[in-house]
Amino acid sequence: MQLQFSFIIPVFNRPDEIEELLTSFTKLETALNFEIVIVED
Repeated sequence: MQLQFSFIIPVFNRPDEIEELLTSFTKLETALNFEIVIVED
């Protein structure tokens, strides 16, 4: 699997929004390979 996209998402004390974000990513219908990197600041 070769990655085509990396989403780097900085967050600060936003657990509810992280959950919503990840839920949205799981609903994507795409053949593209991507990774999600969440950085707690």
